[in-house]
Amino acid sequence: MTEVHHEDVAAYALGLLDGDERAAFERHLHGCGTCSAEVGSFAAMGELIKGVHPDDLLPQPPDPQVESLLVRRAATERRRRSLHRAFMTAAACVLVAAGVYLGVSATTAGPDPDSIHSPARALLMTGRTYSVTDPATGVTGLVGVEDKGWGTHVALELKGVKGPLQCRLMAVGDDGRSEVVASWGIPDKGYGVPGSPDPLLLHGGTSLPQDELNHFTIQTFDGRTLATVAV
Repeated sequence: MTEVHHEDVAAYALGLLDGDERAAFERHLHGCGTCSAEVGSFAAMGELIKGVHPDDLLPQPPDPQVESLLVRRAATERRRRSLHRAFMTAAACVLVAAGVYLGVSATTAGPDPDSIHSPARALLMTGRTYSVTDPATGVTGLVGVEDKGWGTHVALELKGVKGPLQCRLMAVGDDGRSEVVASWGIPDKGYGVPGSPDPLLLHGGTSLPQDELNHFTIQTFDGRTLATVAV
């Protein structure tokens, strides 16, 4: 039985396998979702590397005193096939990797990822919101809330703060009960300040129902209050 390896996906897609190898790999594809998904990516690279001939990569021929003409011919053919497959596979892998890198670069360029947190942003757009800018600290907090069966879902947008700090958002009920909604660290650059204009977005939850909430407190771990958002 012909042995099949996951690494053969590029060779298969580029048409480098012989008949038995190709048949064996096609049987393998029926049960391997990973290889099936990768075949198309490698096949698309084939046209880009057709112009490079593998003969250009062959090493110098062996010493004629060592091998007979027949042995040399057989060895050369084996090397040709091996180098051709290795070269085509490696070239395709490089091109795919380059595409992945460019794709990642394109998606990561732009705003600070701490500022585009989708669940928090969605809640701030659709939920009930409350905001404040503390005159003493200059910190601005925008809180969004929505009812849940387990309590209240809470989102926070934070601006005007520099680090390094460790902070938490406290939910305080009408009865004085308090709970930690979320905690986070603030790097030196800060959020929503000159040189780092993007805000921090995060979300969390409290068991306090929305109609029992009194206010939220943004504070440091050592107990310093940065802002208080009344509800």
